[in-house]
Amino acid sequence: MEEKPEQIEHKTGEADVFRTKVFGIQDGLIGVGSIALGAAGFSHSSLIVLVTGLIATVAQAFSMGIGEFISTRVRMQVFQNEIRKESYEIDNFPEKEREELISFYESKGISRDESSKIADILLKNKGVVLNEMMIHELKIFPEEFEAPAKLGLLMALYLVIGGLIPLIPFGLDTYLGFNFQYALLSSSLLIVTTLSFFGILSTKYTGLPKWKGAFEQVSTGLIALVGSYVAGYLISLFIPANFLP
Repeated sequence: MEEKPEQIEHKTGEADVFRTKVFGIQDGLIGVGSIALGAAGFSHSSLIVLVTGLIATVAQAFSMGIGEFISTRVRMQVFQNEIRKESYEIDNFPEKEREELISFYESKGISRDESSKIADILLKNKGVVLNEMMIHELKIFPEEFEAPAKLGLLMALYLVIGGLIPLIPFGLDTYLGFNFQYALLSSSLLIVTTLSFFGILSTKYTGLPKWKGAFEQVSTGLIALVGSYVAGYLISLFIPANFLP
């Protein structure tokens, strides 16, 4: 019996939100995690790692959240300005816009006569023409853009979540005193596990095999984490931690 083809679900409408969540988690896990492991390599003190990591988490949450808000807002303002220009051209230079519409459809293989008929029909509705110009000329799809404030808050929230994960073992060691080496190992495992999870989750949108999604996240993260720990250790050789007050 012939199998029916599976229905494909497109995810482009969720791309901005998903990108922000993944970027926030990654920046917390890798950014704060690298700072924490760098501090661990330098000090071998869970308290110093915890304090350093918490400061880094708060600072990066504000920085990245505001950065995401500003960048998204500026992008939307640029697009809105282009849309206003296009709207002005439709009102004041309809023949020019008609020729542009005709050329769009001719480039798709439609005859000149048919393209002219389509353009004449569309020009009766300014909103439809503006939408066509946004897609074909400006390459803008405004319906896919999320509110800047929403993306900024999501970035900050997921960065905090990602930043706190590597610090949990060091917090437990600080207050319960079980072992610094266990805290370091546990933190590293938490980071790798969470990166793997989000790598697998991202394949829903990227179409990559699950193992490859996880591998890409973990391998790139490990470069930053190992490099930071080694850098912290090397710095400790020149500036010993006992120099701290």
